[in-house]
Amino acid sequence: MESSQESVISRDIHRTFPAHEYFKDTGGDGQDSLYKICKAYSVYDEEIGYCQGHSFLAAVLLLHMPEEQAFCVLVKIMYDYGLRELYKNNLEGLRTKFYQLEKLTQEQLPDLYNHFVEQNLEAHMYASQWFLTLFTAKFPLCMVFHIIDLLLCEGLNVIFNVALALLKTSKEDLLQADFEGALKFFRVQLPKRYRAEENARRLMEQACNVKVKLIILDIFDIK
Repeated sequence: MESSQESVISRDIHRTFPAHEYFKDTGGDGQDSLYKICKAYSVYDEEIGYCQGHSFLAAVLLLHMPEEQAFCVLVKIMYDYGLRELYKNNLEGLRTKFYQLEKLTQEQLPDLYNHFVEQNLEAHMYASQWFLTLFTAKFPLCMVFHIIDLLLCEGLNVIFNVALALLKTSKEDLLQADFEGALKFFRVQLPKRYRAEENARRLMEQACNVKVKLIILDIFDIK
């Protein structure tokens, strides 16, 4: 079937893990499989279609399973785990997640929350890709694999656990940073910290210890 988003998908495919052995060759098996999955999803989900960042999540799945299975898991994450809800109604679901993250930060890391307020730093400025791509677009694969495994076991709210663990472990650096410095830290320095498998494993241990009660998320739901 044809997809109106084929050109967008083709452009994104070339930007998805371009240094990875499986995806680096234009027209290679990796890019071909990734294109097929993204196009198939754009046809399957007529309401949401393909959105920028889907290619990273699909690529991570392809590194672990055959093409057809990767598509099925992508559909499951989008529908059963609720990732597609973030994209609906002009990203209303995503805005809710930002609000919830800010309230959780205020509750668990009040000094960091206050610093962000002083710097006019809002969650959407640093956490968009955390939610929309499940951390796959910026963070090292050794860390991403752990996150996806945990998400498949525990559900989408694992994003909050990982986000809060990242903020907690980076608190001292962020407290010393101004607005521009904080954005650069989130964009460049933070992902680099987890290139080592041991650092990624340690972060996931911390994420598992973060307490995020579902009732608290309900209270912080602005919908």
